[in-house]
Amino acid sequence: MTEDFKNKPYLTPHEVAQWMMVSPVTVRGWSQKGLLQAEVTPGGHRRFRREEVERFARQWNPIGNKGPLRILIVDDDRAVLGFLRELLEGGEHQTVVETACDGFDAGRKVHTFSPDIVLLDLMMPGIKGTEVCSQIKQIPGQANVRVIAMSGHLSPENEAQLLAAGAECCLAKPLDTARLLKLLGLAD
Repeated sequence: MTEDFKNKPYLTPHEVAQWMMVSPVTVRGWSQKGLLQAEVTPGGHRRFRREEVERFARQWNPIGNKGPLRILIVDDDRAVLGFLRELLEGGEHQTVVETACDGFDAGRKVHTFSPDIVLLDLMMPGIKGTEVCSQIKQIPGQANVRVIAMSGHLSPENEAQLLAAGAECCLAKPLDTARLLKLLGLAD
């Protein structure tokens, strides 16, 4: 916690997001799910007591535990993004999910979100998934990020290119959700 937050009795969602290194949308989701208690101002804005944020931070990131599994979903198909977010976010899975609609946004979010796993679509406008995967693996401190590729046009050549770029495996669309959950360590 920075000095700016130490003396404030209440924090804004943006301040909590900075502290926890997540987006303000994630903070709002934690509040809506009852995981992080908020008070609402007369103007309808959420404010978080510093003590509540400290409690949540200890629970969310205990010593020796990196915290919830952080998953970045990269796909230009908004329906796929929505489906995967709903499947994977929060709840029993204890995950934090962020999304990106293209390879350029994915590169930026790898830096700001620091995902444990990237679910990466192969065919996107602008830059292919193989190039995004290769670039992720070259980012200092991100070489260990697991990349699981997805494609509606999976061929032996595409799969070989993705694996050579550093992907752990390639899944065909429509996705086998049971297999995906097993790969992510969220199911037996």
